[in-house]
Parts: sequence; structure tokens; C-alpha cells
Amino acid sequence: MATIKDIAKAAGVSNATVSRILNEDKTLSVKDETREEVIRIAKELGYKIKPKKTTQFEMVVGIIQWISSYEEEEDPYYYELRKSVENFCIMNRIMVRKFYMENIQDVFEDDSLIGLICLGKFSLQQANDFSNHCSNLIFVDSNPNKDKYSSVVHDFETATFRTLEYLKDKGHRNVGYIGGREYLGPTKIEYIDKREITYLNFMRNDHEMNFNESFVFTGSFNAMTGYESMLEALKHDDCPSAFFCASDTIAMGALRALGEMDKIGGKDISIVGFNDIQTAKFMNPPLTTTRLETKYMGEVAVNMLLLQINSKQSIPLKVVCSTQFVERESVFDLK
Repeated sequence: MATIKDIAKAAGVSNATVSRILNEDKTLSVKDETREEVIRIAKELGYKIKPKKTTQFEMVVGIIQWISSYEEEEDPYYYELRKSVENFCIMNRIMVRKFYMENIQDVFEDDSLIGLICLGKFSLQQANDFSNHCSNLIFVDSNPNKDKYSSVVHDFETATFRTLEYLKDKGHRNVGYIGGREYLGPTKIEYIDKREITYLNFMRNDHEMNFNESFVFTGSFNAMTGYESMLEALKHDDCPSAFFCASDTIAMGALRALGEMDKIGGKDISIVGFNDIQTAKFMNPPLTTTRLETKYMGEVAVNMLLLQINSKQSIPLKVVCSTQFVERESVFDLK
């Protein structure tokens, strides 16, 4: 009776390759000719091909989180984004393997991955390395090369402009900014956030606004940055009447600083956030912010990956998700 070893020898491939072909492993990347040759030889040698067993998962997809697992616990946005991708994969019988910054090199040791969904911001070199290992690739939240890779992103520029227009309509002319700086890849390439760029363009080009670079603060995307930046701003007599915070987590820290200084947002200094995390409506005061649909974003990313896999198309696609402005009580009207 023929064995897998006999088939592998006749076909000139490994035993593992024969086994995966005969078991209809969709994650195996081989030429159609090789697959057909193995099946032909197996039949000629009288190898009895067992019916494929029904399995829970039909393919394996890797989720690459650009931050560490520890940082994800402190970042509601990227946590929700990863969960949305993972949940939608499970609903569609797709096995998920998760990779974080601390084990990102393991991606290149995993040959079972049929596709990758990369969450966050990656350098061009990282993107090219991922693509060389697995050609089915979707970036979420950024795109290292829009001419080469597909992506799902939010319209941060429009959202930021809309928020600043809202503050202007409320009578605010002195608007500060508290945001974060991020660094991509092993070489730590500086990435300037689109919200910061849009804020600077708006404040510098709108002659009705009073721009003061002293009230542009950047640190990390965490509450401590908001807290320390607001305490620094409050030392100045010309402190802005409103601050645009690039995340709700930053806004949380800024509100705490205002509370400690007996200046509560909605009375003295207005605060707007970004993301609309679950706790935003419970802050004191409830936070005016921009809602990002992370659940929908993750579902779109998985569907784009499936389309890429099934159609074998390599034309880059870009899906831009709109945002929703959520008005609560952390902004007061100067008019």
C-alpha cells in the first residue's frame, strides 16, 4: 500500500506538503500544478484519500498589533480595534493568531498564515517585510504606501477640522492642542499625527483664530500627557479657553488637572476629545468628542482581506470611514 512518503518521493516534494495537499489545507501556498501532480500520483499509486474532516476553522489569519500587549491594555482605541477584527474572524470561522510588538518576529516563522491584518502605524520597511512573507495584507488605521497596499482608515482631517469649526462657532479663538508623537518600526521613524497637522494648518491659516505655539503640547497618547500638559498651560495668564485633545484618554488627564485646580471644563476651560471611548460620557463633565466606528472598521478590514484572497487581486484599495461628532457638556459657549 502506498504511503505519503512514496507520493512525496515521486512528486519531489516534502512529506508535509503531500499531507497538507491531500487534506485540502487552504493555507498551503503551492502552485496549482504541484497540487494536481500530488493528487494524480496518489491516485496512480492507489493511495486512499480520506474524506476531508469538517473543521471549525477554514483559514488562518494573523493580526499584527503595532504596540505591545501591555500598551494595548492601556489603549482603548487599539484594544477595541483588535477585538473587532478578532470577533468578526471567529464569526466567519477564521482562526486568528495574534502578534504584538514583543513577538512580532514570530510572524515570519508562521507559514500557515493566509493573510495579515496590521493594526496601527508601521514603517515602509516593516510593510515590505510583511508583504514578502504573506502577500494578502490589509492595513488598518494607516497605510505605509497607498500605491501598494490596501487599507481602512478614518477621516481624521475632516473630523479635526469639524471640531475646530465647532469651537470657533462657540466663540473660542484661543484653542490649544494636546496630542502625542509616535515612532514607527525598529528605527523609530517619527510620525506626526494627522490631527496635529490639521490643527496647525487651521490655526495658522484662519485669521480669526489666535494661534500661540506655546500651547501646543505633545507627549504620549495617555492620560499623564493630558494631565501634565494642562497643569503647564494653567501656569500662564493667557491660557487658551479651549483645548483640542487628540484622544479621550488625553482629555481624561486634562479634565483631572482642571478639577484639581478648581477649573472644571464647561465653566472655565473647554475640552474636546477624540475616539468616544466607553467612559467618555461618564467623565466629569461628560466629554464632547469624535466617535470612531472601530467595530465597523474591523469588519470592513476582514471583508477586504477575504476579497483579496478569493479574487487574487492585488489592486490597492482604500476605504475611508467617516466619523461622528458627539456633543456633550465639556464645551461652554463664549458668545
